[in-house]
Amino acid sequence: MTALQWLRFVPSLAIELIAQTIRWLAERPIRLLIAALILLSLWLWVMLGMARDLAEDRRVQAAAWHGKFVEQKAEMSKLVALVRAARIEAARLDQDNIRRVQDEWTATLSEVTHDYQTDLAAARALVAERLRQGSGAGAAGGAGCGGGAGMSGLPALSTGALRPGDAAVVDGADIDAVTENTVRLEHLIDAWKRAASIAVNRP
Repeated sequence: MTALQWLRFVPSLAIELIAQTIRWLAERPIRLLIAALILLSLWLWVMLGMARDLAEDRRVQAAAWHGKFVEQKAEMSKLVALVRAARIEAARLDQDNIRRVQDEWTATLSEVTHDYQTDLAAARALVAERLRQGSGAGAAGGAGCGGGAGMSGLPALSTGALRPGDAAVVDGADIDAVTENTVRLEHLIDAWKRAASIAVNRP
């Protein structure tokens, strides 16, 4: 049998077998029912296999997604912890900086207060010395002279009306008030400059 004859024989044989099978099944309906059940079972088995493969793919994909979600959640938790720690550290640094500025200002204020009291006492002593010199009770040099300091004395308060050519003078209370206000102003300016020089931001 040649190849061409064989190619013609095989399809005809297949058709003949199918036709005989159909006739054989049609002779008894029970055979047809059994064949239908067999085909249905084969189809269900194939579909079940496909469903299992699809379910396995979905399970693998869901596991991958769950793993990524767990990783992202862990990273987010780390980020939240870092932010919380940074906020706590920033608050601590702010408190330390506040205490530093307060300590510096307290020390500066103490120095300014001490310098103010020292300078005020020295200024009052100098004024008292000049008043004594102005009244003639000071060192040699006469009234109105500054003595060895080279400064003119402060004359005492005169009584009665001023004569032409006389200078008006003030009493000791006014002189002390002016002295105190002058020294206070000087040290207030000094305190302001020192306060402005304090670095309020964290170093």
